[in-house]
Amino acid sequence: MDIETGAVLALQILALCSIVAALLAYLMRQTRSASVDAEMYGKRHVLVTSCDTCIGLQLALALSEAGYKVFAGLLEPNGNSHAVKILRAVEQQRKRAKDLESVEDSPPLESRATGQIVLLELDSTREDSLHAGLDAIRAKLPAGEDGLWAVMHTGGLALPGIIERQSSSAWESMLRHNLVAPLRTARVFIPLLRAKRGRIILLGDSDYATKAGSGLVAFSASRKAVEGAAEALRAELASSGVDVVLLKPPIVNPLTLYAPPTLQACSKESTIDSTEGTWVAPLSAESVKQSLIPALTSTCPYQCYDMSKKSKLIFCR
Repeated sequence: MDIETGAVLALQILALCSIVAALLAYLMRQTRSASVDAEMYGKRHVLVTSCDTCIGLQLALALSEAGYKVFAGLLEPNGNSHAVKILRAVEQQRKRAKDLESVEDSPPLESRATGQIVLLELDSTREDSLHAGLDAIRAKLPAGEDGLWAVMHTGGLALPGIIERQSSSAWESMLRHNLVAPLRTARVFIPLLRAKRGRIILLGDSDYATKAGSGLVAFSASRKAVEGAAEALRAELASSGVDVVLLKPPIVNPLTLYAPPTLQACSKESTIDSTEGTWVAPLSAESVKQSLIPALTSTCPYQCYDMSKKSKLIFCR
């Protein structure tokens, strides 16, 4: 082999080695980044106020699956509601998976931190319950921690009725659950959010009420009020570093979204299994993932995220 051919071959080998080295460096950076993200999410604590509702339960489970430490607000965390049974079943499944990994002495399949769910007694319509919840969360935070990454209000009440015949007491109940409760929650937990420069997540109107015959005029009015409150609260908290983010549910009947979770007979479409049955979540996993996770992880989150499949993001004027 002459000198010229040898030089060309050497250059080709050098180029190939450079490509391989660059590829390995990229993979190492990605792995390191995933590890840092996993550690970061694992240290972030999130409160989901009302896991007694289907949407609240689904969002809490999604955040826990993503690696967050979730305080799951429940009216009776020591009771036997279907929501409590589902949350306990999930934690038991994770514990069994961890025990199996330790027995097999094998590394986890993913570098993502394992989430955790802590059941918490909370009624966001009651001021005393919110303050008691605040004290309980502070007591359960790791040593040296005194802050939350996010507070997500998922409580709600939908009482259908034709506006001409619906009682004023029904309107007042929906306003108390859908508008006053999230404002009370925000006011109580702002100090913990300010400590972490965290964010408040509120649920807007799903536009389902615009369907003829839905009988949800008053309900829609209360949810639209939440959207206006979110905009004003965002401006008020801008200087404190606390973000306010709105999630718009897809066009799903609010009676389903805010209903208590119910265990049913086994189904192929079930998303949660327990020894007593299965639970079908009201929203698709895709719609939750493409909106909820960016709302929590983005350094500069959008003002509003649409949870429908067709559109990942929208902005609110």
